[in-house]
Amino acid sequence: MRKNKVDRDAAQTSQMYALLGALSDDLSLPLLQIKSSVEVLEQVSFARAASRAQAERISLSADNGLQLIEAYRLVLKSSQITDMDYEPVAIGAVLEEVAHQLSPYAKKYDTELLVNVQHHLTPVLAHQPSLSAALQVLSASMIRAQAAQVRQKHYKLLLGAHRSPDSVISAGVFSNVQGLSDKTLRSARGLVGKARQPLPAIPAGAASGVLIADMLCTAMWQPLRAAAHGGMHGLATAVPISKQLVFV
Repeated sequence: MRKNKVDRDAAQTSQMYALLGALSDDLSLPLLQIKSSVEVLEQVSFARAASRAQAERISLSADNGLQLIEAYRLVLKSSQITDMDYEPVAIGAVLEEVAHQLSPYAKKYDTELLVNVQHHLTPVLAHQPSLSAALQVLSASMIRAQAAQVRQKHYKLLLGAHRSPDSVISAGVFSNVQGLSDKTLRSARGLVGKARQPLPAIPAGAASGVLIADMLCTAMWQPLRAAAHGGMHGLATAVPISKQLVFV
């Protein structure tokens, strides 16, 4: 029994160090974008309209880095979350809010965000901050990953949830780019024990974002898995139905 616990602790420590290494690399990208944007804004001849566009890109890059940091903080606190911290949550409302918050970021990558939730879904039991953060960093990572895989003028990303015959609700993020979910999940889990992302085709930020989402979902109920919804493929987690009547 003690050996199993030691092995689990060692695996968790390895995962944390791998994520820290990847996260430091990933956060350097938005910071470099901010630095470059500020240098452009300092040019005296820079037009006002271009300045507004550049300022928007600065804000989006900063938001992306802050979201990764906040989600990682929740991972660090996940062992302290108790049953008392779980509550009934309307999964459709969570997905709508995530889509709303990420809408400007998705537009930057020519991505249309869609929300598809099965009608009359029962509230789920979850730690709402962790669930929201997991879906947010997962969505942002999928947006970047699909834009890096294929070159096209328009992308679609679907945030969806449905109930299975055994009364478990699955919620996740889905793309119409073939094989994307498998690549990102393999890349994310391949970070453990490595200092760099094993699949260079996955852009900076995507793999660590998926790994953070995976760790948050695992801490709540189940890890991410490849899934399908609305004719699209992606990554989803299973969340149990809440037996309480009142939800937020």
